[in-house]
Amino acid sequence: MLNLGDDYRQWGNVGKKELVPAGHELNKPEHLFDKIEDRVVEEQRAKLGTGEDQEDEVPDISIEDFRKMDIRIGTIKQAEKVPQADKLLKLQVEIGDEIRQVVSGIARQYDPEHITGTQVCLLANLAPRKVKGVQSQGMILMAENDDGELAFVSPISVVKDGSPVR
Repeated sequence: MLNLGDDYRQWGNVGKKELVPAGHELNKPEHLFDKIEDRVVEEQRAKLGTGEDQEDEVPDISIEDFRKMDIRIGTIKQAEKVPQADKLLKLQVEIGDEIRQVVSGIARQYDPEHITGTQVCLLANLAPRKVKGVQSQGMILMAENDDGELAFVSPISVVKDGSPVR
């Protein structure tokens, strides 16, 4: 490597030709990256799939798997917003002789005062968990359209609370 000293780093030396002596040989250039052929990219895409494909792909389940789900009809008795959570509602849902507290991400589309009395489908045997510090004891089943709008999955006619969905 050519030792030019510290002089070549001075601003005033920019553009001077005598910093590199005539006849000096430069290192042979090397590629920093190998070219990736289109077929290699396509092979990797096929292996990984796209995020959309993975989200849309739902595995088949057996009838035994379905029978493990305890889906019941319930009526929303009370609804309120979860503090410091824009999209969460805390619901009190009556399923027969029991009331379940459920946290649901529906606050952007439903006002708490408008959904009281609505019959819904509740996945009752989902393991309880805390959401934003609030205990949730199930999941309200919702339908979602292509625009992300949600609708309750509800019976067409009034059904006794706690009735199983089969």
